[in-house]
Amino acid sequence: MRVLLFALAALTVVGCQSNSPLPAYEMLVTEISAGAEPSIVVLRESVLATEDLAARLKRLEELELQAMELVEDEPLKLGSIGSAILDTYYASLTGHLVMQRFYEHVESDAAQMHGRWLQRILSAVENGNDGTTLAPFVAMTAVEAKMYALAKDLEPVGSLYQFNEHNPFGLLLQTRGTDGPIQRVIFQLAGTQALIGRRATANDGGFTPLMMMGELARSGDTAAQASVGGFLAAQDRLNDAIGWLHAASRSGNLAANSMLARVYWRKAQTAESEERKRAAMDNVLENYLHAVALGSAEAMYALGVLYINEDFGEVNVNSAVPLMQQAGERGHSDALLYLAHLYYAGETVPRDLDQAEGYFVRSAVLDNAQARLSYARYLIQEAERAGDPRTMVWLEEMAKQDEARAMVLLGNLYARGIQADQSARRALRWFKNAIKAAPQDPEIVNEIAWTLAVTDLEDLREERYALRIMTSMMSADSEARTRPEYLDTWAAALAANGNFDAAVEKQALALSAALANDRDDVIEVLEEHMDLFKSGRAVTEGVP
Repeated sequence: MRVLLFALAALTVVGCQSNSPLPAYEMLVTEISAGAEPSIVVLRESVLATEDLAARLKRLEELELQAMELVEDEPLKLGSIGSAILDTYYASLTGHLVMQRFYEHVESDAAQMHGRWLQRILSAVENGNDGTTLAPFVAMTAVEAKMYALAKDLEPVGSLYQFNEHNPFGLLLQTRGTDGPIQRVIFQLAGTQALIGRRATANDGGFTPLMMMGELARSGDTAAQASVGGFLAAQDRLNDAIGWLHAASRSGNLAANSMLARVYWRKAQTAESEERKRAAMDNVLENYLHAVALGSAEAMYALGVLYINEDFGEVNVNSAVPLMQQAGERGHSDALLYLAHLYYAGETVPRDLDQAEGYFVRSAVLDNAQARLSYARYLIQEAERAGDPRTMVWLEEMAKQDEARAMVLLGNLYARGIQADQSARRALRWFKNAIKAAPQDPEIVNEIAWTLAVTDLEDLREERYALRIMTSMMSADSEARTRPEYLDTWAAALAANGNFDAAVEKQALALSAALANDRDDVIEVLEEHMDLFKSGRAVTEGVP
């Protein structure tokens, strides 16, 4: 929390220093009356420096809320409200937007002047950023953020407050276009941040962003109500969370519906009776369906998963795939990946490799890391398929980010000659890079050690290296030493190096672990390997 308060204070100081000495806001308004058009950023910083900022922002938000209620349906009532907004803060996006709409309906040339100011303010809101967490847009208030969406012909459908090291007090706004998916835009709320900073200073650090969010929630702010609900849910105070989230959902906040569905799902899992469980699941369904109706791809995906898992009965399973497909059409990459797995496994739908591959690729194109890894594994399993030529590029991009799983797959692809010319040298390089990136990851070490210990490709075999990395990992990881598959690899590496007595010893541990954990799926293979080790032979097989 100290980091957040420091960031708030720093934000105020930097804003003032960047325009030092900052002109008085009243002087700028006088210049505007004379025809000047000062910088929007300077206007914003000047009003943030006014002594009456708290009262000014309260007045501004009250007027903006009135304007937002009228802007779409009653533009002729906007004139007086718009004038009052601009009297309070002349660089208000809301003020110029509603004045433009008002004058357009009374056919006045003033509409052009307000339109010009509106475009300047929109540019200042964006300021070269893209509205993401690391590059948020800047709005004076939460209402102005929503009016920004309306100015872009987008409908605000949900909102939450956020505060983190990148954005001391921001707004996540969900918007919907005419046909497109729900979009998320992050705003930095300059006015609210400045107020928090002032109150924190006045209270010697005793006022926090969380306290501000609580005040806003009690005043009826729907984004704050949803945020408080999410905060309480994270603390497992589910009944309290439901109250706040219901309040937010009644105002049409999509974010609240999605969270309500998840909270009711958690209540269903701990329900003391079947009746209470059914009631909770009815609420899950109601809130997800509401979110689906608003176009939420996330809700389509989540409800589709529940349908597939028969949480709403076997009769609804067939509704899952159309929901997933709708989510995929809206760019939900996890839904596309789920569909890929369904078509590949032939679950819920007939097995169809063409469909599976199409969904894998569509998800991978959306930069879904898991989809890119899964698609590479799919191509290894279905080596006869041509595959997408971008596969190696996707994996190499991930490898540059030290993603060890991508390196393992690159090694396997080069070892098999899939999507690239076969090359044991390149395969080894990628395997060893993966170990450097994740030397104690048991799954990665196990897979590479197994391949290098048992492969029938002489140029790829590295028995001593396989034993070294496996021994290092197993010696350091007590949990791994209880897993029969890891013990099996350790034994195979020992046998590959000619140490059959030690291999038999480790394989006995593997069999004991499998029996103790009812791992009937591996016992037969473990026994086959034990017979090899007892007869002085190593395991040999093709590259996985």
